[in-house]
Amino acid sequence: MKKVLLTILAAALCFAACAQKAPKSIKLLEPSFDEGMTLMQALKERKSSSGFTEKEIPLQDLSNIIWASLGVNRPDGRRTSPTGSNRQEIELYAFFRTGVYWYNYKTHTLELVKEGDYRSITGRKDAQTAYMNLLFIADTTKTGPGNKPGDANTVSYVNVGYVSQNVYLACANAGIGSRARGGWDQQKVVETLSLPETMIVVLGQTVGYCE
Repeated sequence: MKKVLLTILAAALCFAACAQKAPKSIKLLEPSFDEGMTLMQALKERKSSSGFTEKEIPLQDLSNIIWASLGVNRPDGRRTSPTGSNRQEIELYAFFRTGVYWYNYKTHTLELVKEGDYRSITGRKDAQTAYMNLLFIADTTKTGPGNKPGDANTVSYVNVGYVSQNVYLACANAGIGSRARGGWDQQKVVETLSLPETMIVVLGQTVGYCE
């Protein structure tokens, strides 16, 4: 009997460990257009939240939020958020407790970049323990650099504003908290994700349920 219990316990521990392992790819669901608030209601509910928790976001809501940020919304490959001259220089990286993912908008999937918990490099306070932190990173090879070393082109800061507001509205629609924030460590982000120096973090945004 003791051996049976030990076997069951070992299997349970193994299952728990496997469940915590970051999958190499997360296939997001197609966005849902028939549920939720009207645009005006979402604007009314839009706010910057605090007190984020690690409560899991359902896959459909997660898919909607990611798609709203930088997803494809037309057959020609253009996206939900505008960019100057359609350069599409903004990349999205999502930081979870189990790993960091890059959003592949062409396949609407999250692709594992780095396994492990790196939320601490994305911002201060509850950003470090929230369910998800997003970093919007500009590829300056598509726009040219900013006026100062380590800065993105001015147009990228404008473009990310559109992206962030889309995330805010999608979160409001789902009853999920969100907060745009600074406080990231540019050098640690570059080193952790093995990014070229031409990839500049422009904005962070925390997403999750709140206390």
